[in-house]
Amino acid sequence: MTQPLHCFSTYLLDPVPAALWQRAEPMPGIRLGLCQTCGFYHVDPYPPEDYLREFYGKYEMPTAQANLAETARLLARTARKETRVLDMGCGDGSFLQELHKLGFRNLSGFDQGPAVERARALGIADIAQSNVWKFLEETERGRKNDAEAVVMVNVLEHVVEPLTLLRRIHRALPDEGLLCVTVPNDFSPLQQAFLKVKGHLPWFVCLPDHLNYFDFNTLKHALDSTGFRVIDQTALYPLELFLLQDLDYVADPSLGPIAHQRRVDFENNLKQAGMTDVLDHFYRTLAAGGYGRDVMIVARKTIPGPNVQSRMPG
Repeated sequence: MTQPLHCFSTYLLDPVPAALWQRAEPMPGIRLGLCQTCGFYHVDPYPPEDYLREFYGKYEMPTAQANLAETARLLARTARKETRVLDMGCGDGSFLQELHKLGFRNLSGFDQGPAVERARALGIADIAQSNVWKFLEETERGRKNDAEAVVMVNVLEHVVEPLTLLRRIHRALPDEGLLCVTVPNDFSPLQQAFLKVKGHLPWFVCLPDHLNYFDFNTLKHALDSTGFRVIDQTALYPLELFLLQDLDYVADPSLGPIAHQRRVDFENNLKQAGMTDVLDHFYRTLAAGGYGRDVMIVARKTIPGPNVQSRMPG
């Protein structure tokens, strides 16, 4: 498959400094910029496939359970309990557990990392050892795939050529199928404000884990250009608020768990007060303004399929 010709007018990090390679030795010549072709920030060039396969074969980075619970609640606002849900990059199955708690039973998932055995041990879903590209290749060769909803929680930021991936998922889904995507909200206004005030490196850039960096506008543009229509969105608590109040967990990582727990307490207290509707409205309001630590979107497959031409979001 022919890969797109990426075009960068300038690079934000040239090269990405060694301090932002958090789990591997830096690769020489890797830069980061806003790609005019794709419409979002990503590295240039992408690391080789063999390098990434070896890295992710040993990779495990669990997502906070509170985050997974919010993504599950988002999907449940649209999907029926009978919907056949496929979790791409399911890790240890924690997201599928959250869906199971909400009454979903037709669950499946796959992952290429070591946590997949723990996902199988839960006994609530059909779990395979695979990666997104291998799964889609097998599906395109005729392997049965009856998923009506595909979920990618913290996956799209990790893959090479995410627009290509979205187009192939579009082909694999049935008409009116659902796609639920969660990614970090990076280069957000609150992050930019903190960087201007404190002069830190962009701490949310972490290679080789994250190759792509989205916000609400650029993720919506990516979905629109690959044949999906956004039908619901929400956000997670903007942890950058703590940074802007000088709880600087970037400079002092020991403060990170404190910030996270305050966010969890905020959500739990509203839920215990019977005010989940207030929590949902608050997070939807944040999402509408482009704020929140994560971008959380549900989109529906549209007909006809992906647009051939891409353009920068306005």
